[in-house]
Amino acid sequence: MKYDVVVIGASSAGLYTAEILAKSGKRVAVFERAESFAPDIRTYIITPGLFRVMPDVESELILHKINAIHLQTGSESAVIQLSSPDLIVERVQLITTLLKRTKNAGVDLHFGTEFKGLITENGTTRINVLSNSTETLIEADYLIGADGVTSGVGKAAGLPNPPTVPLLQVEINLPVNWAPGVTKVWFDNGDTPYFYWLIPDSETKAVVGLITQPGANIRVLLDRFLAEKSFHPLAYQSGIAALYSPGNKIECRVGDLKVMLVGDAAGQVKVTTVGGTVTGLSGGQAAACAILDEVTYRKTRKGVTRELDLHLLIRKLLEKMDQKDYERLVELISPNVQSFLSRHDRDAMRYHFWKLILIQPRFISLGIKLLLCRK
Repeated sequence: MKYDVVVIGASSAGLYTAEILAKSGKRVAVFERAESFAPDIRTYIITPGLFRVMPDVESELILHKINAIHLQTGSESAVIQLSSPDLIVERVQLITTLLKRTKNAGVDLHFGTEFKGLITENGTTRINVLSNSTETLIEADYLIGADGVTSGVGKAAGLPNPPTVPLLQVEINLPVNWAPGVTKVWFDNGDTPYFYWLIPDSETKAVVGLITQPGANIRVLLDRFLAEKSFHPLAYQSGIAALYSPGNKIECRVGDLKVMLVGDAAGQVKVTTVGGTVTGLSGGQAAACAILDEVTYRKTRKGVTRELDLHLLIRKLLEKMDQKDYERLVELISPNVQSFLSRHDRDAMRYHFWKLILIQPRFISLGIKLLLCRK
């Protein structure tokens, strides 16, 4: 069995990569370990950057829209009105849509097929997969690892898995008098270096969640927060989120086979918000362009790498902040800063972030303090 490109993992990044390649005439196969399509339910909030990377995104994917983000830390708060709304998308529907698109593009989809490793003989590397207790060797020019944070493709190719953090969120009824177009974020440095959130996903429902450090008792933290806010849990959604790590190599050659990782397998996730839908799709798009243009993946992913590097710098500064620093940060979000943040979404900050110090020069003193902090 011979393909131009084999994709391991029916993730959003993997499927989008496969679709782009197949539409351009490549013979592509996607191999997914699960017997049938059944991803865990998880509600995503995605910036309008989704339309930049996937201009023809189906309107039915958008379940709800968020028009404002309310930031809260201690007694300080700020509201950012969004000029272009954030989008609420459910993971199952996103993957379902991408599966249909890849099938229509001519991609061969194989479920119930497990990636077992790479076998190299006389300089030729083939992809070993297992289906119905039978192992098959697949030939390809390129192998795309889109199989998540514990990528088997990465391990087989000697590429490290990205670092991870736990994620937990719970479905609730939207509180009485809560505007369904408003997301709220709480910074509590004592509980987590990240944040708590409430994201409405319809006119009547919402998800409340938390990201924290590995080893923390995330269920205890979230349940305590729910009790403090009088939020009543309906159903939990859990997961492990990948983190971007610039030192991680995400491409290599094994024999004559070119290997690239995309999405969570590559850690293409913003470490500020631990959101990776747009950056993961961008990584998949970059991998496809590298193959089609016969250039290096490093070259085609420069844009997404620069975006991820900026978010990494912001995360390093945030990790040095205590609760008083967070309060000062929110206090510095003046009307001009709010206006700036409303116009520039979280997936395009590399173009505009540095303008913030011109709008609010007091960010400079806070930044210098954090840079000098040894925490």
